[in-house]
Amino acid sequence: MPCFRKSLFGLLVGAVVVCSAEYSEPTRKAFMEDCTREANEKECLCVLDKMMNQYSEKAYLNYYAGMRKGTGNADFIAFMTGAAMGCVAAPKEVSEEEMKQFFNAMKQQTFKKEFVQACSPEAKEVVGDKAAREFCSCAYARMVADYDRFVKIVKEEGLPGDSDMWGLDYLSECIPEKFTPEAEQYLIRYMNQEGIPLSASQCLLNALKKEYTLRAFLVASVKNSEVLQTILIGLASKCMGAAY
Repeated sequence: MPCFRKSLFGLLVGAVVVCSAEYSEPTRKAFMEDCTREANEKECLCVLDKMMNQYSEKAYLNYYAGMRKGTGNADFIAFMTGAAMGCVAAPKEVSEEEMKQFFNAMKQQTFKKEFVQACSPEAKEVVGDKAAREFCSCAYARMVADYDRFVKIVKEEGLPGDSDMWGLDYLSECIPEKFTPEAEQYLIRYMNQEGIPLSASQCLLNALKKEYTLRAFLVASVKNSEVLQTILIGLASKCMGAAY
């Protein structure tokens, strides 16, 4: 069964992916029970997410068993250490002066040009070429329109670059409501690559469009991923059954 997951900031600019790395419930439960003895739940979920993006469940179980026996794989141990450090790192403390300087720099035409150029190729996957520029310009305009909002986000997440999720709310507000032809083609292509037949892929896409707007689907993929995944798995099961 495929799983639908987010690629953090990239998801809202086109990187909706279909993957097969979701671990079974017993494996996830065992990891969380072990991890939360030393860290909080949020940090452990962060490490688990990184691990599922890097290793298959079988590879993880083999490496983890070796690590517990003292014969762990060096690359795996290095990855786990880096993941843990990344997940517990708090956002950098930013002074009021630093925030003002960065906000003023964001309002420069050079920043806008670089932001739109970096954002547009990804957004093009979802909304098409022309709409991508409008989408990215919309996100930029929202960023520079409200200093108080910028300060609030910086206090929670640090400066842009300190968090992969920075600016998520700005982006989400600019996503089109309707599924674009490009978004539909993108999702169908990923489903096919994961072995879902065309008839089932189209069925799942049609079911999604009845339940969500494009904006709601992408935002839910980030903010309510567990609930959304349960819904998607149920829809995919029905569509796969109807295809045979």
